[in-house]
Amino acid sequence: MSETRISNLRTKLDSLAIDGILIYQPENRKYLTGFDGSTGYVLVTAADAVLATDFRYVEQAQGEVSSCRVQRIEGPIKTWFPGLVSDSKVTRLGIEAGYATLADFDKFKAALETSGIKTELVPVSDAVENLRVIKDADEIRALETAARITDEALIYITDKYLRPGVSEIKLAWELEKYIRESGGELSFPTIVAAGPASAMAHSKPSDRLLEVKGPLVIDMGVKLHGYCADLTRTFWLTDVNSKFAEIYRIVLQAQKVAIEGIRPGMTGAEADKLARDYIAEAGYAEAFGHSLGHGLGMVVHENPRLGQNSTDILREGMVFTIEPGVYISGWGGIRIEDDAVLENGKVRVLTSSPK
Repeated sequence: MSETRISNLRTKLDSLAIDGILIYQPENRKYLTGFDGSTGYVLVTAADAVLATDFRYVEQAQGEVSSCRVQRIEGPIKTWFPGLVSDSKVTRLGIEAGYATLADFDKFKAALETSGIKTELVPVSDAVENLRVIKDADEIRALETAARITDEALIYITDKYLRPGVSEIKLAWELEKYIRESGGELSFPTIVAAGPASAMAHSKPSDRLLEVKGPLVIDMGVKLHGYCADLTRTFWLTDVNSKFAEIYRIVLQAQKVAIEGIRPGMTGAEADKLARDYIAEAGYAEAFGHSLGHGLGMVVHENPRLGQNSTDILREGMVFTIEPGVYISGWGGIRIEDDAVLENGKVRVLTSSPK
């Protein structure tokens, strides 16, 4: 699998006008090699691929990596980088523009110049990320498992702790405990927002107590075996009032319209428009202030983007969220989010918590 991914990256070198690329963004590095350590640099050329890492991870890398050579490095960048580049015979070396800091770039450049190596460093964007957007069968199975554990965690927590008087932070903590005891970790910091706080799409849990009346938004996800899920449900703890029922129905139907309408070949903007138009026609255009969704995979926010200005083309094998919402300052918000894969010409939803 890793060999195929490195081969796919090699096919991009010519179009990027480079003859080698240095990858060290953690998820990109793991995607290409399977190496899960925290430090390592993958240099890919048309003829070779090498993972350079320090003594702490050499043995681990040798056990995890079959797609490229493992090379031990020591000391700061200036001591090992020139030799790595010189051995590769690269003349134009791509550097991850979306991850490398200016300080990184300066260190790489200075190391080469000091050693008299003429290799040009070329910032490149999304070289590996654009490969990661299409999930293979193993990745989809991993995302399905993460979605299932996420569903189970939310159902557990709502059955056991969802009642007035429990604090937001207590709910968030119990969710995290369940997830970690299930062998996973958090995809992102859990959002638990009660009452008016739920009008803030990314509210942080606090000691606010769950209220008898008012929306309660829980946005959470499990990361398992390196892949992330992302799920949001909105609750009302006692008898539902008419305003909540009306807005909840609008948001739920907007999500349904998007799920049923998204097709391969659409842009992210066209997908977003399906739900946005429905919410606008219901009178809440200004209350839906974020994008419809985002890609899911090794990180919780990746390509494609499903938003008003997105030109990303949706393709088979992409996995993304569908999460319309309506937010009213002083009252609260309602968001419903599910994870989905685009396959066989339509959307298949991966999450299944009651809504």
